[in-house]
Amino acid sequence: MNTHDSTHQVPGPEDRSGPDGPTTAGAKKKQTWGFEVLLVLPLIALLNAAASPLFSAALSDRLPVALEFDEPTDLTLGGVELAVEGLATLSVPVSDLSAWAMGQFIAAKAIWILGLFAATWFASRAVSEVVHGQTFSPRVAGSLTGLSWTLAVTGPLYALAQIPGDNLVIRDLGLRDAAVSNGVTQEMSYLWVGAVIFAELLRRAVKRGREVQDELEGVI
Repeated sequence: MNTHDSTHQVPGPEDRSGPDGPTTAGAKKKQTWGFEVLLVLPLIALLNAAASPLFSAALSDRLPVALEFDEPTDLTLGGVELAVEGLATLSVPVSDLSAWAMGQFIAAKAIWILGLFAATWFASRAVSEVVHGQTFSPRVAGSLTGLSWTLAVTGPLYALAQIPGDNLVIRDLGLRDAAVSNGVTQEMSYLWVGAVIFAELLRRAVKRGREVQDELEGVI
């Protein structure tokens, strides 16, 4: 009786195929661009709000300035009489503003734009790791730390540039005796504080989750 030895090779993960053809480890990798696009959309909206006054000043020689009037006020801008009250956006001719006021205004918008870019970059890094199942990875913790610091620093720097700029606009328009204040409202301050607190809570939650994960791995 003849016996024949036959050898069979066990296919590796890269050689296995499914009903629709071969599958590879790369094909199983989750795509995160869809989640990152969701972060880009609000970035575009905020960038539009921050940069549109600069484009308006460059193209039409008018600078939109938001001021809060505590009582009805009559004023004249570019030969047009206006009656304003509450939070109002004034289209101020650039020729009516001093170079100092323009510089403060541009500096505030630049701080806002840079802060938005940095915050979006840190957030996209964290989202990318979470989508890949690495919720408690050091990269997520580091990204949330960067996001928290970015929000905490950008807010005060923006206010320090915007408030003097608005005050200079009030001076240039001759509104010192009017009941008017800068455009950094309490609602904006509350929104900023809430964003900073939320980012910090996320950072601490991820840090604590990482510690618990390490403890469980040590027990196992």
